[in-house]
Amino acid sequence: MKILLVCEHAGDHNGWSQYTRSLHDVLKNKGHDMHVCCIQATTGMKCFPLLKEPLRYLTNPIIPLLSAIKLSQVIREVQPDVIHITVEPYAMTVPFIGKKNIKRTVLTIHGSYGIRPLLQLRTRWLALQYYKKIPSFITVSNYTKDAVSRTLKRKHHSIAQHFSENAHVIHNGIAIPTMPQHSQSNERKEILLVGGIKPRKGVLQAIEACSEFRKLSSTPFHFSIVGTFKEDAYTEQVRNRIYELNLVKNVSVLGVLPESTLKSLYQKTDLYLMPSITTPDTFEGFGLVFLEANAHGIPNIGPETSGAAEAIKEGISGYHVDPDNPKIIAQRMHWILDEGRISPEQCRSYAETRSDKIMIQETERVYSLLVHEK
Repeated sequence: MKILLVCEHAGDHNGWSQYTRSLHDVLKNKGHDMHVCCIQATTGMKCFPLLKEPLRYLTNPIIPLLSAIKLSQVIREVQPDVIHITVEPYAMTVPFIGKKNIKRTVLTIHGSYGIRPLLQLRTRWLALQYYKKIPSFITVSNYTKDAVSRTLKRKHHSIAQHFSENAHVIHNGIAIPTMPQHSQSNERKEILLVGGIKPRKGVLQAIEACSEFRKLSSTPFHFSIVGTFKEDAYTEQVRNRIYELNLVKNVSVLGVLPESTLKSLYQKTDLYLMPSITTPDTFEGFGLVFLEANAHGIPNIGPETSGAAEAIKEGISGYHVDPDNPKIIAQRMHWILDEGRISPEQCRSYAETRSDKIMIQETERVYSLLVHEK
């Protein structure tokens, strides 16, 4: 099959990029002819770098139209069997690419950006149009599918029905390291969060839990926060809380790290802690980072709601918690760090059931249905 991926880029560590990279690499290895329409070229990919930053498609109504013209030119040149949009805001171009092209389009919905265009007046009409016209959808969790369905029902019942009938739940998958890469530390326990300093990631909640854990346990620990952040009010609140709780020596804000440095950090991490927050329009669609931690033999603690809950198997790969209950989170930290209730072997075995190869097999079935119906 000839497949055109419409994405931001595949060279970053965010969820959009990881998903696109997995799709591209595994499908290419299986013999599919892969092409990518993106912002900037990525080494090893046949790229058409003509798109703009994703969020601009939700703020400027002219950008979707102009990009649709360029995208249509790429489609004419490539003649793909499937056009797979892997970054939700780029679906704003769909109403302008023509019926023939729409019939071969698949949209993956990861999380919050599946519903935000429906909630904003300036983007709602276009969003309803692409939800009405796209013939096939992939959602990365049941939670994400249900969230989009509920939001659509409030706006347009028949479009909601079309979406529900044509949305396929395919959980995210990851490439499993060929050999175990995790080596537990004997002294100081290492805790990790990858996702930056954002309210949605539950950073403040994780810091409160670390404070409670210190009351509960004498085990020395260090909590590393990795990813982008802005020097805004929330980041200031996080820094102040670290200081107020006397956790300055226990918590580090590391920012964005090179891939090699992050890999080394995973190798010595004992716990992945990300008690993500769920609100009506902001949620974790799945939480690929939980699986990534498991693949390195690291147990998780994550939220009991949102799609992230579907990434964790209770008592096997980690624990579900109420993000706003630091005492319970601290107890689960104690179970993992002090009592060793979840082993690295359990984590890796679970991750192997969620490999990217399984994800790709299910995605190929969606492609086949689309091509057959077209």
